[in-house]
Amino acid sequence: MGKNSKISQIYNNNSYFAAGLILIFSILFLILEVYNGRFWQSDFTVYYKSASRIISGENLFGIVEDGHYVFKYSPFSAVIFIPFTIFPLFIAKYIYWFFYTGIIITGFYLSVKLATQSEYLSKSKINSTILLGSLILVVHFQRELHLGQVNQLLLVMYLLITAAILNNKPQYSGAILAASILIKPFGLIFIPYFIVKRRFKDLLWLVLFLLLFFFIPLLFYSVDEFKLQNILWLNELAVELGNKQSLLLPANHTIFSVIARSTPLSYIATTPIFVKIYQLIILMLLGISILFFIKKDKGIENNTVAEMALLISLIPLLSFTSQNAFGFVGLVVFILLVNYPKFSIFDKILCIVGFIFLGGNYYDIWGSYLSGLFNDISLVSYGTIILLGLLAKLRSKKLV
Repeated sequence: MGKNSKISQIYNNNSYFAAGLILIFSILFLILEVYNGRFWQSDFTVYYKSASRIISGENLFGIVEDGHYVFKYSPFSAVIFIPFTIFPLFIAKYIYWFFYTGIIITGFYLSVKLATQSEYLSKSKINSTILLGSLILVVHFQRELHLGQVNQLLLVMYLLITAAILNNKPQYSGAILAASILIKPFGLIFIPYFIVKRRFKDLLWLVLFLLLFFFIPLLFYSVDEFKLQNILWLNELAVELGNKQSLLLPANHTIFSVIARSTPLSYIATTPIFVKIYQLIILMLLGISILFFIKKDKGIENNTVAEMALLISLIPLLSFTSQNAFGFVGLVVFILLVNYPKFSIFDKILCIVGFIFLGGNYYDIWGSYLSGLFNDISLVSYGTIILLGLLAKLRSKKLV
């Protein structure tokens, strides 16, 4: 009774109670990974090896002995991981695990802070919101931990960009966006938004920092080697894009594929010309919808948060990527959780369905067949579309 009372007291008076529970979950998950021989950190290993190679001025791309796990990113992104090379790879994996756990927790708290700009949440409510949000998103971030990926790092960068915009710090938004683009080019989605919102200072800082970060690898290469590494990087990008164009492929979670596979378009979306025209039409309709969403911002305090949340959530719907990249929907999840009491009964049910579709594909619960089926039919995409529809409804009511 006393222990329960003390836990309740901490829960009600310390908003970092949720962070402690997530850290405990991460430690337990790490122990299980090591015990089961699944402590792979495959993606982190790629970054680590590339950081070691760039220090020595070695080639980063197309290395045969790396097998399937080859480096496909900009030379600058290898520079970011140089601090981890101070330690042997075995130790660096553990360090990255806890570093990434901190990134995930930071993303949750940043999301709640951004989602509650104009209203107060008690410490217990913050804990409840973060724990519920982490339960919805755990299927995505636990996979990120397992592989040692960077999507949650990118998400935190996008959240920091949002905060910089709110605080009118264009130098920070430009610098962070530049770094994120050179890690993975997902951040290009924000450039049209900056233009529409007339945030030209942010764009100027973006260009300046892109140039600065782009040329940092010259510290390790001669001019000719630097040129070669960037040519090889662009070739990797071209190959990656060329391998991911099958519109009707199962587990293609893009909005282009989901619409095509869910409609009679699946019978006619066979020729390359048709596919290009179809994708262009979807992009135009999506662009118009985003503009309409933005134009509904009149009289809404801190309207940037919902707009950035929309754009961040569109990244996995526009880029052929894995299911765990839908962790990018995190900010939308927290916005909807904060505003959940304002929904009608029907919208609350719809919201729960969206949450289940987004984060309910637990392999250990459903088994290989059902989990594979849910992945093949892109259930995660349908969940995201539902949640974005509810975000649009909140915007139409001038609530976000």
